Amino acid sequence: MSRHGGPRPPLPTPSRVAGPSGPWARLLHDLDTAGVGLVYASLADWRSLLPPEQERRPLLGRDWTRYSKLKGDQLRDRFLATRLLIRHTAAVALGTEPTSLELSYGLNGRVRLRGYDQIDVSLSHTGDLLLCGITSLGVIGVDTEPLTRRLSGRDVETLMCTAPERLRLAAVPAEELNGALLTLWTLKEAYSKALGQGLRFPFTEFGFRTPTGPEPGAGAPEEEAETVLLERSNGTPVADDTWRFATFTLPTGHLAALALQDTRRSDQPDTRAGTALNRQILAAIGSWGR
Repeated sequence: MSRHGGPRPPLPTPSRVAGPSGPWARLLHDLDTAGVGLVYASLADWRSLLPPEQERRPLLGRDWTRYSKLKGDQLRDRFLATRLLIRHTAAVALGTEPTSLELSYGLNGRVRLRGYDQIDVSLSHTGDLLLCGITSLGVIGVDTEPLTRRLSGRDVETLMCTAPERLRLAAVPAEELNGALLTLWTLKEAYSKALGQGLRFPFTEFGFRTPTGPEPGAGAPEEEAETVLLERSNGTPVADDTWRFATFTLPTGHLAALALQDTRRSDQPDTRAGTALNRQILAAIGSWGR
């Protein structure tokens, strides 16, 4: 049940976009029905579509300074690809052009869209995978890790888990322990990003009660949450129904996590730029990208 009295639509699974041309139909559908959308992409796909070096400065805008300080083609290409993914994802949601959007950053480095407070975005990447989340409901955080990443056997439980989480992990079969740890790690990363804290928020200060971690080799993205519960460090549940959490197994062999806080004022969220901003402000923002 939503805080507005009606049933909440299920959280959508991530959809793949192969480049600036999409496909974007799933994202639009998810935004229209659930108020939140998730897309993932391959750096290899987007890298092949990136413009040559001499044409990148106008695309990056204020991000050019950050970009120019990066060393190596791999880091530069990934930085540009992630910024283009955010812009194209947001442009689809807003019904505007990617070149009209300007990225800004909060005090903790959180990405924002300048002038568009009606939506929130979050970004994660690892290796070749890029993940972007967008919502009109409130705040969002996403994280992703390869299912092959090893966390078990490295005393990670002590560094990131609450006492109740460690007790539950002690009962997990050895072959499932790494999946359970990855699930907790990505959920905590996503929640911290949604709060704008990142790794500044000690992971031992909050916990999650989760289902068993996902196994590698899954096919289509599979939602595993709505059973994920936020807890205090002592294991007591946090009674705040504005927060929702989900984990997904991607066909790429990655685990993705979503943290979403629904603070909307209406049951009919609208992300369109033309209805959220008056024409003068919209024209001013559009002029920044020219």
